[in-house]
Amino acid sequence: MKTRFKLTEQNYRYLFENASDAIWVHDLEGNFIIANKASEKLTGYTVEELAGKNVVKFLTGGFLDTAREIKRKLLKGEDVEQPYEQQIIRKDGTTRIMKMATSLVVIDGEIRGFQHIARDVTEEKSVEEMLSKITDGSPILLFVINKQHKVTHWNTAIESLSGVSEQEIIGTHEQWRAFYTEKRPAMADLIVDGASADEIEAHYWGKYKKSRLIDGAYEAEDFFPALGEYGKWLHFTASPIRNKGGGIIGAIETLQDITEERQLQDNMRFYVQQVTRAQEDERKRIARELHDDMAPSLLLLIQRLDAITSGTPLRLSGLLKEKLGKLRSQAIEALEGLRRCAQNLRPRILDDLGLLPALEWMAEDLVRNYGIDTRVEVEGTERSLPEEVQLLLFRIAQEALSNIRRHAEASRAWIAMEFGDDKTVLIVRDNGKGFELPERIGDLASSGKLGLAGMQERAQLIGGTLTLQSELGKGTTIAVKVPI
Repeated sequence: MKTRFKLTEQNYRYLFENASDAIWVHDLEGNFIIANKASEKLTGYTVEELAGKNVVKFLTGGFLDTAREIKRKLLKGEDVEQPYEQQIIRKDGTTRIMKMATSLVVIDGEIRGFQHIARDVTEEKSVEEMLSKITDGSPILLFVINKQHKVTHWNTAIESLSGVSEQEIIGTHEQWRAFYTEKRPAMADLIVDGASADEIEAHYWGKYKKSRLIDGAYEAEDFFPALGEYGKWLHFTASPIRNKGGGIIGAIETLQDITEERQLQDNMRFYVQQVTRAQEDERKRIARELHDDMAPSLLLLIQRLDAITSGTPLRLSGLLKEKLGKLRSQAIEALEGLRRCAQNLRPRILDDLGLLPALEWMAEDLVRNYGIDTRVEVEGTERSLPEEVQLLLFRIAQEALSNIRRHAEASRAWIAMEFGDDKTVLIVRDNGKGFELPERIGDLASSGKLGLAGMQERAQLIGGTLTLQSELGKGTTIAVKVPI
């Protein structure tokens, strides 16, 4: 039993001496009895120098009054709110702010002194004061949480938007209440936890991206049905707050109400959809007229030319036969060109058989007419897609293959369709010369990449996202992800 007690005592002493928080004990008169190594860093005195010193040497004014009040309450058995803030004077004359917890030291039923556990929060307090100056009166909606996910700042602007007051949210872990009906992490919570991109993806699927301005920050756009009468669209950015050593001690999240902007975008998208539908209807009508009206006329012309050159009882001169033969060849070329034009306008295979056969038809055309080895690959179980989705994915693939044919100088191309549980993905890639991408996909039009900009617009029309990868000499990959 003695051996077990000694081992336990050794363990406790090890924990005491190696704790990251400062721990010390002083007697009822305030004289230091014992202190650990972390106390040296906090006070600037060595453990040997601290022995016998009185706590009044470290405290002044109101902070000394606080220490006396804590002592009085503990001795009388009254409740003490802990941890509490205290300020000490270090050996070099500088001051530090601490979060402290104090308890009685009782031996054989008699109070012999006080034990203190303290953590230096000077830097955190400095950051809090700075943030208070930034947040108070700021028109930007924002809140701040600390390392423990507690709300430390909640400004008037976000009060107004959310209907949650500063008084009811500060000091709680309930920042989620402003945005969601059920408990879940906000973006700031994920930043504090140092979440990976995969973890952020799990909460903000396809709606987030890394900030280009702030290291370690992420931004996103999402719809919050719990806000306001009809819900609101918010653009929000969560950034880490770091101490001098680079460690994350909290996060600040700023928000912007973009509901009106999104409504304008939705209205614009609606009109673009209507224009696109009208264009496709017109393409379909013209393709049908070319196929049903003009093609038969050219075919009839070719047949009559055949009849003249081969079936007429008239004897034709060699020169006339040659001219009629050339005229027949030109008519055949015109008929083939007309059919090709009709197919490009609106391939009947897309309407009759669907997207995959239409993609295979385009791949065969690229092989047959341009010598580019092109393959179509399918992953997952094929599903039926809405007509508009099929049409716009076909147009994106058509534009991508046209770019490969005209610009890429590629010898091979691949078209892939991936059918997942929650999304459909179209991928078109080549082994061509590639190109330099603009910094943002929104800069495609201004950089002269009008075809790619058109693909981006078509992807948005069906609620999808378009991503581009290209490197000089290493080809280009275009991927369109459409949610189910």
